[in-house]
Amino acid sequence: MNAVLSPSTITSAESIPYANADEAHRLLTTALNRFLTLIESLHVDDWSKPTACTAWNVHDMVAHQAGGYASGTSYKEMIRQYTSKPQPGQLPEDAINALQVGERADKTPAELIAELKQVGEIAARNWAYGFNVIKWIATPHPVGGFMPIRHLMWVIHSRDTWMHRLDVCRAANRPFEQTREHDGRIVELVVLDTAKKLAKKLNGQAITLSLTGISGGTWKIGKGETVAEMEIDALDFNIFVSGRFSYEEAMKHISGDKNLVEFAFKDLLVLY
Repeated sequence: MNAVLSPSTITSAESIPYANADEAHRLLTTALNRFLTLIESLHVDDWSKPTACTAWNVHDMVAHQAGGYASGTSYKEMIRQYTSKPQPGQLPEDAINALQVGERADKTPAELIAELKQVGEIAARNWAYGFNVIKWIATPHPVGGFMPIRHLMWVIHSRDTWMHRLDVCRAANRPFEQTREHDGRIVELVVLDTAKKLAKKLNGQAITLSLTGISGGTWKIGKGETVAEMEIDALDFNIFVSGRFSYEEAMKHISGDKNLVEFAFKDLLVLY
């Protein structure tokens, strides 16, 4: 672990630029194409392997992606899926995910891939440039906070596909393709959401978040004096803040004021 970095050598996480429609479309199409390339390369036995989302195997995860992109093809399909009623204790998206997976439980891998190819580009275009009647509506979410639907369409959908590509790669023991341009930008937007969620918890202090690897970077999160550093692989950081990586494991990667970092990241979840 390196010493805590000087604020002059790092970028403020709050200054990370937000996505626009054109960039959202690029992120969506790249995330989709890389996901398709991966699943088309899977062996027959890979589709039944368990994933980090413990309720799903690889087939279920791809079914969720096919259903998710199908929801972006029209207002009618979006409303049909998004009016799924959650069970007690379920998040709203859990009910939607269950519908998506359940409706495709009997589909073959080839059928799931074909559906994704059919609906994916339509949804990516609609999420980036369409659905303007509802894009500015803001709704509360237990993980994402109070956010406009635009954030779901411009940021979360590509992030979700990106994260599930990582899940499938790790489940099937495949390499995870990364480029600075695409994967680094996905990670930046995760860091921006993380900084927003930690702003109040840091209470006038700051930490340095150093994410290593191709898609990583170094950012100051919070205001005031930087008193601690968390250094972790960029992919593992996403595994952690998505709830797939234990808090105890992540806390091995800190230096400086450990109490502040532990407090800040305790119970932190970022929407994917």
